[in-house]
Amino acid sequence: MVLRTTLYSSGRLVLRTSGHRLSPAASHQLHVPWHAQRSGLLASSTVSMGVVNARSFWWSKSSASTEASVLPSPAQDPPMNNGAYGGHAETEFTPSLTASSSAGHALLVPDTLPAVVPDEASIASEASAATDVIPPLQLGDFSDLGLTSFWTPAGWVRYSLEVLHVSTGMPWFYVLVTGTMLWRLAATKFTIAATRNASLLRPYAGELRAIDEKAQNADQAGKMEAMLQKKKIFEKTGVNALSSLGSTLGQVVIQFGVFFGVKELVTLPVPQLRDSGCWLIPDLTVAGPYFIMPLVVASLANLQLMLQKRDLDISRPEMAHMFNVLRVVGFASAPLMGVYPDGMWLSVAAGLVVSLAQSRLLQIPSVRAKFGITPITAALPPVSLLDTYRYAHRYFQQKFKEHSQSRAVPVQKLIKSKSGKASRK
Repeated sequence: MVLRTTLYSSGRLVLRTSGHRLSPAASHQLHVPWHAQRSGLLASSTVSMGVVNARSFWWSKSSASTEASVLPSPAQDPPMNNGAYGGHAETEFTPSLTASSSAGHALLVPDTLPAVVPDEASIASEASAATDVIPPLQLGDFSDLGLTSFWTPAGWVRYSLEVLHVSTGMPWFYVLVTGTMLWRLAATKFTIAATRNASLLRPYAGELRAIDEKAQNADQAGKMEAMLQKKKIFEKTGVNALSSLGSTLGQVVIQFGVFFGVKELVTLPVPQLRDSGCWLIPDLTVAGPYFIMPLVVASLANLQLMLQKRDLDISRPEMAHMFNVLRVVGFASAPLMGVYPDGMWLSVAAGLVVSLAQSRLLQIPSVRAKFGITPITAALPPVSLLDTYRYAHRYFQQKFKEHSQSRAVPVQKLIKSKSGKASRK
């Protein structure tokens, strides 16, 4: 530290640094050359206090007398001057200072400085804070973790989420929502094609079901004939079998790709996903304690089933009961869904929101006419959960009776065969 001298008009020499006086006032005026103040040269000293060996240029006293006039008595401590210099408190202490008269410079050096001892608690807190800092994600980090692959749909989804996050800087909460919605919107073409094909084949649903039942018990020739009959129906309606299969597979591939892609991110987990950037779900890699996201997903799935019920085949009333069972199973499985991280269910919820919007738009008559989808003429009547319970009870009773009768027939045949052999004997 370079200490500079300050001369006051009262003739007292006071050493200051940062607004505090460093040495007691000298009893005589001491002149320090201007070039000594600018140079700030340092020298070591072993004297405890005072300016030693500094010869005055204003009188011809010896250095010893100067030293005696400068050094205060060890028994007297310099008083604290709290009111001087603008009302600021000044703390006086006397470091060891030396001056070289031969060189004509005043060299002011403190003998000892107060040691700064760091607090262990502050060091530990700073170290923990440094280790808790999550570095920002860079392009290619997912590849280093083995998360991106151009051979699987899940790898495509993860790579697109990485590019979306790095390029836009969005927090991961919004990256998962936006990325999932974009992928589901990319499947809109497949959704429209599947809805159009289903609407065109709805009038022939009973005939197609009868052909399938007949083909199950037929031989090879009967199965070939059933395939030809179905082909004629497809040609009559203008539906391509490969197009119908492709539209269904396209939706399944994208939905499962998004699901497993996000699931791998939040269960690995990627460290950056621990800070979602949204107060709703602070950490995307852990499961919530109150099953909020599973219940949200179950509610959205129920709304989706209610909208899709309008497009069901009216010749199959059992489908309405099946949808009721799915609604109950959705809410009953919420505790099991709560095992997985909330980030995965956030992506599922975002996809269901897009599906709800698509289903509702495709039920508007003008939109259906634009895309060649036949209008809805009739819908299944509403079925309550109590009706579904009664239907399920009757169904299982009938199946149990059929199973019992099928097992009783071989037993009766065996009894008759044994009785015939006994009569012959």
